[in-house]
Amino acid sequence: MEGGKSNASSVSLQQFVSIMTPLIDMEKEAEISASISSGSSRNLETSQKKGSVQLNLKCVDVQFQSTKGDVLPAHKFGNHDVVDLKPNKADTGSPSLGQGVVYRLKDSSITVVFDDIPEDGLNSSLRLEKLANEITYRRMKDALIQLSKGVLKGPASDLVPVLFGEEQPTVAKKDVSFTPFNSNLDHSQKDAITKALSSKNVFLLHGPPGTGKTTTVVEIILQEVKRGSKILACAASNIAVDNIVERLVPHRVKLVRVGHPARLLPQVLESALDAQWKEMKLLNGKLLKAKDKNTKRDIRKELRTLSKEERKRQQLAVTDVIKGADVALEIACWIPLLKV
Repeated sequence: MEGGKSNASSVSLQQFVSIMTPLIDMEKEAEISASISSGSSRNLETSQKKGSVQLNLKCVDVQFQSTKGDVLPAHKFGNHDVVDLKPNKADTGSPSLGQGVVYRLKDSSITVVFDDIPEDGLNSSLRLEKLANEITYRRMKDALIQLSKGVLKGPASDLVPVLFGEEQPTVAKKDVSFTPFNSNLDHSQKDAITKALSSKNVFLLHGPPGTGKTTTVVEIILQEVKRGSKILACAASNIAVDNIVERLVPHRVKLVRVGHPARLLPQVLESALDAQWKEMKLLNGKLLKAKDKNTKRDIRKELRTLSKEERKRQQLAVTDVIKGADVALEIACWIPLLKV
């Protein structure tokens, strides 16, 4: 688009908001409706066949197994799904015993993590119902509301007009040179990284599966960190983010994986925000018990370091990397973009 006019951009943005808002509402209502329908007593058997309900379960240390001890029927439950726990014969609309997140799946059991562990009703036959996750919809709606009001400050205020065609994206006058952390990068990957580092507003990395996009993204992140940038790396799935974290950890960059621990791969749990908070809590406990002055001094020093790092991580990111933007909903990409 040559130049671009402010009124064209405004119309484009408002059209986007007006089109996306009802579509998000429709998708949310359809998912909730399907969830309610599957929970009705007359449809429970049908819902189990469709995979959205598991009947006749018993609780074993927040692990659910068939009351018959058999392999569970085929289902659509997956890691990180939000589930509702109810008595097996409970009517539609009956209160749930608790809501949790699926942590691990086996042929004969489903392990669920609960924020509040249910105390009653666990000795009877139980059922799990897969729920619609309203958090994602709420965040998408919040992003639309923020867009509709206009983004007037922060780094995102410069990004919005570029992405809606009001302004042209800018690049450095001279290509940015870099020394790769990964010596196995091919020519196309190095070229993409150079262009990404030279881009001031936005850069799209696109390619077929198996061409090394994740490897390239990891290198871009490492190069930006080397330049002193703060990075917010996002993806359309928890697995994709975990994959990035797993590849960054060997480089010993300071990072924190934000998310429910039950939604993370075991190998990235040490990078999780919860794990680092627990480390600080453990050190505080040691400090209270310590009697030796030198020990207390060392613990206080470590706590100060952790607190300083935590404050830095809570600051706004200035560079935003979205992995898998081609498979994510467009409005979902706006959630992290508006946080930079």
